[in-house]
Amino acid sequence: MAEATTSRFTTRSLFRDRETTFRFGSVLGLQMGQVFPAAFIGLFLPVIFREQGLALDMYWVFTLPAIPTWIRPLWAPFVDRTGSKVIGMRKTWFVPCTAFGALAYLSLTLFAPSLDNLAAIITLLVIKTTFMTTQDIAIDGYMIENIADEERPIGAAVLDIGRNIARFTAWAGIAWIYSVWGWNAAVSTASVLLIVFSLPGIIRPEPPRAAPLTREPPSLKRIFRRQDSRYVYPMCFLIALVGSLIPALYPTYLSDLGFSIGRIAAIAAPATLLGTLIGASATSWYLGRFGYKKTILTAAFCIVLAVLPIMWMGSLDEPTFVIVFAVTLNAIALPSFLDVSFQAARLKWASKVQAGTDYTTQIVTMAAGAGLATAVGGVLAEHLGWYFYFVVAGILISGACFILYRIFDRIEALVDDRDIAEAAESDSLPELKA
Repeated sequence: MAEATTSRFTTRSLFRDRETTFRFGSVLGLQMGQVFPAAFIGLFLPVIFREQGLALDMYWVFTLPAIPTWIRPLWAPFVDRTGSKVIGMRKTWFVPCTAFGALAYLSLTLFAPSLDNLAAIITLLVIKTTFMTTQDIAIDGYMIENIADEERPIGAAVLDIGRNIARFTAWAGIAWIYSVWGWNAAVSTASVLLIVFSLPGIIRPEPPRAAPLTREPPSLKRIFRRQDSRYVYPMCFLIALVGSLIPALYPTYLSDLGFSIGRIAAIAAPATLLGTLIGASATSWYLGRFGYKKTILTAAFCIVLAVLPIMWMGSLDEPTFVIVFAVTLNAIALPSFLDVSFQAARLKWASKVQAGTDYTTQIVTMAAGAGLATAVGGVLAEHLGWYFYFVVAGILISGACFILYRIFDRIEALVDDRDIAEAAESDSLPELKA
C-alpha cells in the first residue's frame, strides 16, 4: 500500500471559514475543559494531604478516583449507541455529564482538605470521574467524527498543544489561586473553566452522524474480532510503555541531580508548554510535508537527539538551571515527532461505527502501558544506573518507532478494508437508514 497522501490542510485552514473554526474550537474546548480541574486535583491533592500529615503508605487512596477511567470501555458501547438525534447523539452526554461533573467539583467546597474529610473527598472524586469519563467517551467519538483524515496532522497538534496549555494553566494559575485564596476558590475556578470551555461543544449544532450503520450495535466484541485490532492495540500498548520510560522517571532523575521539587516545577511547567508548542507545530508541518512513515522514521532519530543531552547532563557536577531547562525543553519537543504522529494516525484507526468505544479503548490501553512504565523503569534504573537506563530507554523507544514504521502500511491497509466493509454493510441495510 502506498504512503498516505500528504495533507493540504494547514494551520491557516483552521480559520478559513467560521464552520471549521467553530468545529475545531468545540473539540478543543471540550478536551481542555476536562483538563483544568483534573490536572489541578491530580497533581496537588496528594501534596495538600501530605501537608496535613497523610502517610505515604496511604497514597493508594488517590488511585481510587481513577478506577472509572480504567474500566470505561465497559460502558463505552452504550454511550456510542445511545442518544437523542434531536439534541445530538454526543450532546446528549455532553450536557448532563458537564453539569454533574461541575457540580461534583463544586461539592468539594463543602469539605476542607483535611484528614477528617479524606473519605468524603475521595468519594466525590470517584463520582466525578464516573461522569467525566462518560463525557470523555462521547468527546472521543465527537472528535473522530469531526476531524477528517486530511485534517489529522493539524488536529493532533492542536489538541496536544491545547491540553498542555490547560495543564500549565492548572498547575500555575489554579495552583496560584489556591495559594492566595484557598481550596474553595481553586476548585470553584476549576469548575467554572470546565463549564466555560465545554460550552462551544454544547452550543454548536451537532451535525448528523455520518457513521456507517450496521446490524450489530457498537460493542467490545467488534474490536476483538477485527484484524486491524491485532496490530493497533498492541502498538498502542508498546508505544505508551516505552515512550513513558523517560518522562515517568525524569523528575526523579532531576531530584537525584540535586534539584528541589520547587525548582523542578519551575523548570517542568514552562518547558512542557514551550516544548509541546514547538514539537507539535514542527511535527504537524513535517507530517503534511513528508507523510506518516517518514515522520515516524525521523522520530526514531529524534529520540537519540533527545536522550544524549539527558545523559550528558548527568555527567555535570552541578548542572545550572539554564542547562536543565534547555535539556528538558529538548526532551519534550523532539519526542513529539512520535507522540503527535501516532495520535494523528489513531484518529483514523478508530472505527467510525463505534468511534467512542474504539478511541476510548485505545486510550485505556495506552494508559496501562504508561502505568507499567513507572514500575519497569524503576527496576531498570535501580539496577542499571541512570546513564545506562537512558541508553536502554532510548534504544527501546527508537526500536518501537522502527516497528511502527515496518507495520504502518499493514495497519492502514487493514483499516481501509475495514472502513470499506462497514460502508458496504451499511449500504446493504437500507431498512436501518429508513
